[in-house]
Amino acid sequence: MLRVSGNAGGVFHLHEGVVVAVESAGSPGVETLLVSSGVISAQEWYAALVESVAAGSLRDALVARGSVGPAEVEAVALAALHDGAFATAAGDVEECVIDTESTDVPLLPANGIAPALLLEKVAGLLDALTVPFSPYRDRLVPGRRTPSSEERREIVAHATGRRSARDIAFATGRSLHPVTAEISRMLGEELLDIAPPATAFSFSHWGLPSLRPRAPGPGSGKELDWTTTPWPPNCGKSERTSPE
Repeated sequence: MLRVSGNAGGVFHLHEGVVVAVESAGSPGVETLLVSSGVISAQEWYAALVESVAAGSLRDALVARGSVGPAEVEAVALAALHDGAFATAAGDVEECVIDTESTDVPLLPANGIAPALLLEKVAGLLDALTVPFSPYRDRLVPGRRTPSSEERREIVAHATGRRSARDIAFATGRSLHPVTAEISRMLGEELLDIAPPATAFSFSHWGLPSLRPRAPGPGSGKELDWTTTPWPPNCGKSERTSPE
């Protein structure tokens, strides 16, 4: 297990050399994604949690209820994994701790993805943002233009000057990356704007190094180089830990 502390930070669960889950406070988890999509109800989720004790796994308990198939469960688990990695990379990274003794098990692990492939994909997602901004610190307000699609109107409705991209993702029950990417495009199209400090009490994301990790120049020691760093990434202070 790799624990990454920071804003928003994250926990990377590894099994037999692949990443099977990434949990981050910056992104909605599998429960939110399943329930908000309407695939299952909140009551079904909690019932499956209870039944997972006898079934041996939450995945089996969910499938046994008949509301969702194994392929759909895997798709949601993989989406949550990718989104958790994106959420971790898009914020401040302070240190990494490799915990080889942890017995924590993710609720709904995916089949897994190679660490190098995951890092490459996350780097691509960050580089593809039309307008770089912080999904945690930058608060949003409506821009001078009016959006035409229902999805974009919903985002603008949540852009009160107090909400970040992360807040909007949780409010709409969507993954952080697609919301961040859409907001980035909307910023470029003047459908949204970054709220001024007087409105949002926000401040610059110290040059956005974690959103532009490939840019040359002096580093802060907190940003990740997603293109050259071996697994685990060099994120500031890194150490191993185990129970006393």
